[in-house]
This record gives sequence, C-alpha cells and structure tokens, in this order.
Amino acid sequence: MKVNNSEILRRSSVFRFVSDEHFGAIEPLLEEEHHEFGDVIVKQDDPADSFYVLTRGRARALKIKPDGEEIPLGVLKPGDSFGEAALAEGGTRNATVRCSTGVDVLRIDRDDFLELVGRVPELKQFVETTGRNRALQSFLYQFSNFGRLPIAVLRNMIDSLKPVTFEKGKLIIREGDDAGPLYILQKGRARAFIGVDGTERNLAFYREGDFFGELSILNSSPRAASVQAFSDCELLSLEATAVRDLRRRFPEFDKLLIERLALYQAKTEARIPLDFTTELLPAETQVHDKVELDSEQPPAETEGKEEPFKDERGLFRKRGRRIRKIDHILQIDEMDCGAACLGMICRYFGRKVSLARIRQLCHTATDGTSLKALSRAATELGLAARALKISLRNLPLMPLPAIVHWEGNHWIVLYDVDAQSVRVADPARGLRKLPRREFEAKWTGYAALFDYTPAFEQAPEGKGTLAWVLPFLARFKVILLQVLGLAVAVSVLQLLFPVFTQMVVDRVIVENDVGLLKTILLGLIAAIVFVQLSTLAQEYLLAFATVRLDTVVLDFLSRKLLSLPMTYFTSRRTGDIQRRLDGARQVRQFAVQQGVGALLAAVFLVGALILMAMYSPLLTIAFLATTPLYVGLMIFSVKVLRPLYHGVEESQGKYSSHQIDAIKGIEAVKAASAENAFRDAMLNEFLSVSQKLFKATFIVMSYDSVLQSIGLFSTAIFLWVGATQVIHGHLSVGGFVAFSSLTAMAYAGILRALGVWDSMQQAVVLLNRLNDIFEQEPEQGHDRSRLVPVRSLEGRIELRGVSFKYGGPESPDILKNITMDLAPGRMVAFVGRSGCGKTTLIKLIAGLLEPTEGAIFFDNIDLKTLNYRDVRRHIGTVLQENHMFNDTIARNISFGDPEPDLDRVLAAAQAAAAHDFIMRLPLGYETKIGESGLSLSGGQKQRIAIARAIYSNPPVLIFDEATSALDTESERAIQDNLGRLMAGRTTIVIAHRLSTIREAHSIVVLEQGSVAEIGTHDELMAQRGLYYYLSSQQLGI
Repeated sequence: MKVNNSEILRRSSVFRFVSDEHFGAIEPLLEEEHHEFGDVIVKQDDPADSFYVLTRGRARALKIKPDGEEIPLGVLKPGDSFGEAALAEGGTRNATVRCSTGVDVLRIDRDDFLELVGRVPELKQFVETTGRNRALQSFLYQFSNFGRLPIAVLRNMIDSLKPVTFEKGKLIIREGDDAGPLYILQKGRARAFIGVDGTERNLAFYREGDFFGELSILNSSPRAASVQAFSDCELLSLEATAVRDLRRRFPEFDKLLIERLALYQAKTEARIPLDFTTELLPAETQVHDKVELDSEQPPAETEGKEEPFKDERGLFRKRGRRIRKIDHILQIDEMDCGAACLGMICRYFGRKVSLARIRQLCHTATDGTSLKALSRAATELGLAARALKISLRNLPLMPLPAIVHWEGNHWIVLYDVDAQSVRVADPARGLRKLPRREFEAKWTGYAALFDYTPAFEQAPEGKGTLAWVLPFLARFKVILLQVLGLAVAVSVLQLLFPVFTQMVVDRVIVENDVGLLKTILLGLIAAIVFVQLSTLAQEYLLAFATVRLDTVVLDFLSRKLLSLPMTYFTSRRTGDIQRRLDGARQVRQFAVQQGVGALLAAVFLVGALILMAMYSPLLTIAFLATTPLYVGLMIFSVKVLRPLYHGVEESQGKYSSHQIDAIKGIEAVKAASAENAFRDAMLNEFLSVSQKLFKATFIVMSYDSVLQSIGLFSTAIFLWVGATQVIHGHLSVGGFVAFSSLTAMAYAGILRALGVWDSMQQAVVLLNRLNDIFEQEPEQGHDRSRLVPVRSLEGRIELRGVSFKYGGPESPDILKNITMDLAPGRMVAFVGRSGCGKTTLIKLIAGLLEPTEGAIFFDNIDLKTLNYRDVRRHIGTVLQENHMFNDTIARNISFGDPEPDLDRVLAAAQAAAAHDFIMRLPLGYETKIGESGLSLSGGQKQRIAIARAIYSNPPVLIFDEATSALDTESERAIQDNLGRLMAGRTTIVIAHRLSTIREAHSIVVLEQGSVAEIGTHDELMAQRGLYYYLSSQQLGI
C-alpha cells in the first residue's frame, strides 16, 4: 500500500480505533480502485458487499427518491469512509455514491470487514453509531425541513436526538404542561388540538417528517396545545436545552425555527386531510399549485345522506340513469386537459363550446388550469359548478359527469362508477375503463361537480372543424370540378377493361374472331391514351391549385396569427405553434389530393359494384360479405389511431420546443459546459416521441395486416362461389375472368378509401390544433370598425386605477391600482427592484397587454377604443430583448416601413451612436444581420434597436433598459443625442442604473406592483425612502 494511502487510512474516522496489530493485518486485504468523474461507486438498493475509504478526489452521497429526484446527503473527501452501516446490517445500500472528480478508493470485502468489527469492540460501537446517524441524516434530508440545514448543523443536531415511541391515542404533548422537547415524527401520524368550550378544535395534522413542540421553547411558555398519536408513532426528541444550544451556535437552525412562528399566528381550525377521515371534506386552500377550491362547508351535514352534494336549489343531485358514453374531446396541448374536460361537460349538457373559448375563460397558461378556474369558467358559461374535495366513501354518490384530479397533474372526466370499475374520458388517451381500486389510488380527492341551468342555453357554440378550409377550396372549385370530371372519366374507362377481357375470352378465343380482336385492341389503345392524357392534365391542375392554395392559406395563417394578442403566444410553447403551422400544409394535401383520391375511389367502387351486380348478384353479395369487417376497421381507426396521432403531434410539439430552446440558448449551454446534460434531456424528449411513433407505426402495420387478411378472405369466398357458378353454368369463363378483374379493382378502391379514412384521422388531429388559432379572438375583436383611428398623438398618457395579473382572478397581482398622469413632452422614469412590475407597466401602455382593472388614456381617449396598431405606430419602443431580423441593417432600422427613407435611417443611426460602427462594416448599412447574417454584440444590437425606435419620429418613446448593454462612453453619447430628441416628446424610461435618469422630470418608484414614491431625483433623495436606498446601494453611500 502507498505510504500516503496508509496515512489517510490511519487518520480515517473508522480505523483510528484499530490497534497497530489489527491495522497491520488488514492492510493486505485492501484493494485499490480508481473511478472517473461521474462513475457510480455504490448504487442505492444494491447488495452491500464492500467497505470503502476514499483516498483521493471527491464524491457525493445521494439519496434517490422513487420519482428519480436526487437528494444530496453530503460530500466525501479523502479519509471519509462509506458502506460500513449497510455491511453491519447485512442489507442493501441506502444511498448512492457518485464521483465528483477522478477518485481513488481502498476497498475491503464484507466478510473481512465484519470479522474485524467482531474483533474490535470500539470499532463495532463506532459502526453502529455511524449507521444510526446516517440513517437519521437520510431521513431528515428526505422528509423533514431540517434537511435544508448545512451538514455541520445537521450532524450536531443528530447527536442530540433520542428515539421515543407512543401508542395510538396517547398524548405526546399535553396542553398547559411546561415546555419540553421538540419532536420529529419518524413514523405514524399525529394531530394537534386545543380544548374550546368542552370541544376539541383541530390545529394541525402531522405526518412523517413533520416536527412540533418548538413553540413553547421559542416563547419560554407552557404548551399551547395537545398533540395526540393518531396511530402508533415513532419520534425523535430534541430536548429544550439542546434546542437552545443549537439556536445559539447555528444561525441557520435559529432561522428555520423562527420561520415556524408565522404558522401559529392564525387561530382558524385546521381542515381534516383525506387520509385522516372518510367524511366529505370542504373546499380548502390549494394543495397543488393548480388545484384551488371554494369556500368552506361543514362536513357533518353530509353524514348519512343519500344525496350529500345536493344544494338548497336542488342542484347537484345524483343522476337517475347511468351514463354509458360521453362525447370525447382530445386535448390540443398537455396544458389543455382541464379545458378539454370542461368542453366534454358542456357537450354532455348540450352545447358544443369551442376549446379556445373555454381556454380563455379558464385563463389556461403553460402550467395548466386550476380547479377554481374550471368552476368559474363553467359558471360564466351558465352551468352550476362546485369545487370540492371528496372522500372515497362518497364516490358512488357523486353527480356525474364530474371533472376529477388525476395523478396529481392531470384532469379527466369521470362519467360512470360501479362496484368494480369506473369509466373516464381522458383528454390525453381517450375513453377508458379502469379498475376502481386503481382509480381510487390515483385520484387526489379533488373534483368539480356540474349541473344544468337555463342560462347555459346562451353559451356560444364553436364553428365546425372544416369551417375555415371550405372558403379556400371554394376559390378553386372550377379547377377541382375539372379534376373530378377527369377522374370520373378515367375511372369509367378503366372499368371497361374487364368488359374487353370477357369479350376476348368468350368470343374472340372461342369464335376465332380476329376482326373483333383488332377492334378491341384499337379501343384499348385509345382508352389507354385518353387515360394517360387525362391523368397528366389532372396532375397539372392539382399542382396548379396546390401552389396557389398554399399561398393563400399561408397568407391567411400569417394574417390570423399576427392578429392574435400577445397572451396567445405567452401561454403556448414555440414548438407547439410551429407544429400547428406545419400541419396546415398536411391538411391542404389531404383536402386536395386525398379528397380527389377519395372521390375517385368512391366512383371506382360504385362503378365496379354496378358491373359486378350485372354479371352476378350472388357473387356481388359474396364480395360484400366482408363489408362489416371493413366498417369495424374504420371504427377502430377513429377510436385508436386518432388518439395515437394526437399523442405523436403533442410529443413532437414538445420536442420542437426543446430543439428551438437549444438553438436559442446555445451560448448559455456552451458557457455552462452543459452539452451532455442538454443532449441527454433532448434524447429523453426524443425517446418519448419515438415510443409513441413506434406504437403508432406498429398499430398501423397491424391494421394493414388485418386489411390484407380480409382481402384474402374475400378472395377465397369469391373463388369458391365463382367457381361453383361456372361449374353449374350460371356464369361463363369470360364473365368469371371479368368479375375477377372487377373484384381486384373494387378491392383497390376499398384500400384507397380506407387509406384516405386513416389519413383523415391525422388530418382531424391537425385541424383541431389549427382551430386553436382560428377560434382565438383577434386582438381587439373581429369588428375593428368601431375602433378610433389614430392619425397623430400629443403624448398625454393617463393611468386610472390600473391593475394587472397574469392568469385568472386567483392569480397574484403584478400591478395594483396604478394612477398617474404623464404630461406630453415630459420624461418619466420607472424604477424599482427586479420583479416590481416595471416592464409589465410599459407593455400595458404600449397596448401589448390589457389591464385586468382600470383604464389607460391617450390624449383623454380610452386606449381600448383606439386602434392598437395605429397607437403603436406613434410609439417608439425599445424592449429588454432586442430582436434583429434576417435582413440588412437599414431595413432593420426602418422595420415596418415598406419604402425605407435612407436619410431618416442615417439620422436615426447617428442619434443612436450606431453610425460609426455600421460604416466600419464591409457593406455598411447593406450588411445583412440576423440568423443568416453578421453576428452583432449586445451593445450593437441595442443601438440598432434605439435607431429603430426613433426612425419614425414618434411622439412617445419607451426605453426599457435601452442602454444596459452599452459601455459608459457609448451610453453618454446616446444620452446626449437622445436628450435633444426627447425634447417635445413623452419619454418613458426604465433603468437599473439610476445615474441615467437623474434628469427625468418625474421618477416613479414601484414596489411589489404599487407606486411607492413619485418625485424628482432631488426630492426623492431628500425623502430618504426606497429610491434613496436603491441609489445608495449603487453609489455606495
């Protein structure tokens, strides 16, 4: 063994108990191992077979939860050991050890180590103590708030913990007793309560990892409440003297306990958790960040009732008959599950409300929809709604259908319950029948109940899926009719080929009629020539229509997308929007090419069946005997393939968003050396896509296999019946051959029709996703004639009681009751801490967002009555993120002007201090920038953005951190130039560098969304308030 390894081993906490004699004996048993960065030395739950001492490098001990989350337990350094506790217990590893650097370790086998422990009593005691302490450390990290403490604090605390047990029903703490230990609940459940007028009022309920008893220690007062063991409990006690000592020595421990004081200020009674009672529970505060409920209702009223949910109006009664089927709606994106569920509820009560409308009412965002929002949206549509937390015993009594919270992060519709199973409509997976036990295990207890009211009759219904497609197809109806006419002619001519075949077999061959053969041959040649020319003309017309249809659809989509409000884009992933646009071409392809193919297949099939019936009705019936099987396949396609296609589209949208994220954030990925981690994340996303693709592909292949089997079975029936007909003289040989050809043509028509049907399932999915764009209300509505055009602005801006929040009414306020006047020609600066609402406020002023309360006025006219686009043309805006378009610098500066004025471009660039660096570029103002052009620095982009803002000489300027990326010299140059430009303009500035706004006519200080101070720089500094504090922090005064 190396000398330095021997020294490290001797200094380790384990082997310092070993005598020289025993130490010399174990040295030969140790094996040296080397591990690279990221290697796992021992893995949680693997059998414990060795003991390790780390001699070089660093490693991390981790506890891995069932959901994959990693909980750090500590960092191992040279001299630290691991594995002894698991060896002593003869069990499995209770943690994973992973290398943080290259690592060298010394390893000893289990049998050798246990033999040594048996010979050295001090070592045995150390191993047992270490095992206990590490088990406690793992428990506190995984289940308790104490896991937030630094490892040194945690170890000192563990040394003072003592295990205690209490039987079910015993009092752990009695109200009024003197202060005693702090308890940490290790196993079991407990409740805290106080006695009020002879009754018990519940204050809290405790589970594994919760702690209690600290209040009397903190306040040096008697116990304020009793705590009773709700089941057999195992606890860890920390004596009051130890608590006080830890508070004195470790500020982190003291802070954690002080934070708990706020929990004891409220005197309201605690609500009973679902796992503490089987009664109907009242609506509570939120448990999940998107599960919020209504006001409290007494649970005792429901006991013994047959209809516990019925209210005073007689609503929410259990339905008289079971629901066997519900009109299913697939979610468009994963965050739409709540909105899709409410759409199914609306259809059950008789109104097909569009998903876009429901999503708008629910305020659905990228994090989904809350239960309270679902109830509020249903109420706005005219339904009666209640949000409840319901016990399992009341599940059969619920009025169905209801929306229930599933697996902690998903909404589904429950529409039938029996003793063994439940039926649900899952917006992600379709209609499902689940074992009742599985449903009860995954249901969180939260539900929304609904009932009909007459007001629901006024709920607006959405348009059909194809409503937006048909007007475009109508523009090309002449061409499409020509294509259809050619297709019918080609089909009719092709159906004549079997007739020619019969004539050749029955007459030409039998009668040796060469003349007739020549006539038939000439007819065949003419038919072939006509078919080829018709097909060529058909393809040309389709290509002509396709190109023009793509053009008008793309223009329509772009116009529609750009007309949507900003909230549409902020509540959806970029990849999802991109997939919607990509799907438009696939829908066009289906509508034009597949549509014509479907009509051709229909003509082919009908014509073939008519001729077949003319030859032999019996054979025709035999051929149609397999029709029910084809119908079954079509139903299978709707029920199975459509949800599969939907799942694939959703996964590909998420993967596209991840790809876009990787490309946009490649600089951050590289800077953090996170390529491998990001690649793994992208691989996981792709594996999700590939799994769904594999499943879809396999089912489609199985579908095709079944289709071929049906065709072969149909052929077998035809051969048997047809041969019998020929043998008995009911059909000639030529007729049999012709019928055989017609059968092949009809089968080809069936295959083509079923292929179109399958494609239609994917097209329906794509259409539903596109409808999310078309059904969305445009910014300022469809009727813009009521809006006042804005030809000029003076620049007076007034805000009257403006408040704003992202999301629904339950969301927190970003801005609260902002009232102020911005006089024309004045410079106003907004300052405050990060997150106080400055950027949101200027977006409201620019009309990019709309206030949830209050109003904004431009020149004494309400902004909502003005055309936002006109208003924005009179506002020059520089936002924090300055996007450069893929065009020349000149066109980026004059962006939005179809005919740029070069003189104004030069003047704007000079004012923004950008002219000099632009002229140093090879092509000057004609230099292309953006994704495919020259890459600019952050400061250069900012100067071009400033030039863009002042190009149109607007009366209002808005600068949001407009000079944050500039050096001091460039910033001073721009400030000097803008000082002249700002004269006579209303200018709104946001700046973190307060030195840049000293000359502002008015400075508005925001704090947590409200106006804290208003005044000039000198006035605010004299007040010594928040502005003075922020300034002093920057200037160091």
